[in-house]
Amino acid sequence: MKKVLIAASLMTTVALSATAALVAANSANPLVQPVVVNPQAADSAAVSDNDSLLLQYVKTSIYDAKGNLINAEETWGDPLTYNQRTDSHFKGGAMSFYSLFNGTTSAKVTRDAGGNVTGGTVVTVAPEDGVPSGPLYELMAKEYQGPEWKNAGMVVQDGKELIKVTTDYFSHEGTSAENMKKVPVKETAYLDPATGLPVKSEILEEKNGRMVLVYSYTYEYDRKDREQALFDISSMDLEDYTDEEVKAKYPNLPIGGELPNPMADLVSEGKITEAQRAAIDKALSQAKQNGIANGVDKKVSSEEYLRAALAGIVADGTITQQQADIIVNLFK
Repeated sequence: MKKVLIAASLMTTVALSATAALVAANSANPLVQPVVVNPQAADSAAVSDNDSLLLQYVKTSIYDAKGNLINAEETWGDPLTYNQRTDSHFKGGAMSFYSLFNGTTSAKVTRDAGGNVTGGTVVTVAPEDGVPSGPLYELMAKEYQGPEWKNAGMVVQDGKELIKVTTDYFSHEGTSAENMKKVPVKETAYLDPATGLPVKSEILEEKNGRMVLVYSYTYEYDRKDREQALFDISSMDLEDYTDEEVKAKYPNLPIGGELPNPMADLVSEGKITEAQRAAIDKALSQAKQNGIANGVDKKVSSEEYLRAALAGIVADGTITQQQADIIVNLFK
């Protein structure tokens, strides 16, 4: 029976909103300070004849402006099967996100402090509907090759030359359309020239007329022995969604199509433009970051969370309220 894959980025955004308060609770540890990862660490990303069979691994650490660790993520990727797993750690447990079988199966798994599975969901689609897949490091490098990223030249840090790239966009602060304001954001990433992978990155926002640091990220790379148990979800008691069940629960969610992201279907149907889709993605991503940093009220429903995330780009005219209603209805 054919099954459907809900857009992973939006599923992750909504899922993290419910656990962001737990993540934020771990951000006040004064003993955890940001460190500049040695850029040489990124060199291990290069594949050679000796390590081409090893798993690709990256640890991403996220810090607030004061140097407190907000969140840590570990990702494993199999360069042969393209299976991937990301563990997002927070106080009291973790959430694991899987992309398996060439992007045709995705799973979201919750774990307690002991690593035991406490619940989760799995959704499977036909190959033509799978999400983009490939070697982990290759997919990461592609994230910085889009036209929105501008090359700012070479910089030297820790004795190594890195490529500096930047992108500018707007976030929105406030809780409703009435008190929303557009906030300029600059994101900077420092890439290893040999691999194109980030060594570190920073997000700055405009406050009181000047750009100030909000978040910083460091990346550590390694190659790991093959351990296929990392990607095994067969014994987990996960909620399995069929296309009929998803249609019943999400009647407005487009099913099938070459692109599994429902917002891509809205673009092809002429309900939103590609530029509006990018603005929506940015708004949801910013809402997730704010939720991780500041905590989110667990009593807030997914619909309220989504409406608050989109209120800013409705207020400034980027999308209409009717378009926001369509996006909310996809996932509420």
